[in-house]
Amino acid sequence: MRGNIVFGDYERDEEDCGLTLQQIKIGIRCPRAYIEIPPQDITPHPEYTRFGVGNSLALIKLIRPLKSHYMIPICLPTVHERMKKKRQKTVFLIDYISTVPRDFDSERLAKKSLRLYTHRECKQHRMKARLGSEGVTHVLCSSGCGVRPGATIISHSSDGPFELIGLAAGGAPCHRRSMRRRLNNEPPLYIDVFPYNNWIMNVITAHHLPKPYPNNFMLADAGPGIGINKSYLRKRRKQKSGWRARTFMTGNFCYLNTKFQKLASYFYSEKFEVNADPPAKLNVILKISAGIECTIVCARLTMPNRLTKPTIDGVGGYNITVTFNTEWFPYSFFFSLALHGRNSTQSDIQSWLSERKPGFW
Repeated sequence: MRGNIVFGDYERDEEDCGLTLQQIKIGIRCPRAYIEIPPQDITPHPEYTRFGVGNSLALIKLIRPLKSHYMIPICLPTVHERMKKKRQKTVFLIDYISTVPRDFDSERLAKKSLRLYTHRECKQHRMKARLGSEGVTHVLCSSGCGVRPGATIISHSSDGPFELIGLAAGGAPCHRRSMRRRLNNEPPLYIDVFPYNNWIMNVITAHHLPKPYPNNFMLADAGPGIGINKSYLRKRRKQKSGWRARTFMTGNFCYLNTKFQKLASYFYSEKFEVNADPPAKLNVILKISAGIECTIVCARLTMPNRLTKPTIDGVGGYNITVTFNTEWFPYSFFFSLALHGRNSTQSDIQSWLSERKPGFW
């Protein structure tokens, strides 16, 4: 078994790839970033045959676990998402742009929206075109054309996770009269992943693997975290802070899972842009007050790069101060700030009443 499996193809910032300020000024960008991991074992479906599309899939065990700040795992399809697809039939096709395979460094990934059709519609169309039904419980059809084998169709559930709906088995090439929003004479075929959920889980649990990621997986720092308990915020203890891609976060609440983060309200979002010609530097001091009735529990500052180290003071209280300096930028500099808050406790409100002054309520 030869070759590696490629993950990622994500965008890195200047600090990750070691670019200097002079290189950034003249327009040099970070090269593509991806991870190559060799496989350790391949397990084909026990009922796989060379005939037909059904059961034409296998599971690959990697030689080591995959961890990255830029990628999160995709989930198996759920019953809820399957029922929703009967009403909202839009899925996303993820594939490379080039029509023929090329050197990987010249390939580019792309996303395209397609219309998904039910088993019944797919079977009726294939029988009418004398293509065979291919098994009504294992094959999906979609609009579009020119889909290459191995491409994935995914769905973005309302809870946040991405779910794998199907794996492409191929389709007719595109031509001038191809219908992109309706079924073609030879529509693309996909292996329906949902009927194989039990087999996939049985194979995975039979191997010694690390704990699987939960549905509410977030790219957060490991370590103990504390919730918002009564009278805790008034002590204004030191809050966690750090970078996630190009977003600088401050607040222990930012590092909780999505279940707990939904308990806070996303009450503030603002984008800022500064244009300069000739090049300039910025010294930013931004003060925001939410009022003593609101406790700011999480602040997220999105920057164009990580060449500066911002500070966000006051998280855990009702007012914050954002401070950072920029290097020389040629034309424009932009950043955005988002805040999450919760209702202040009565004891906090009573303690903060004496701190009220114009501009900080």
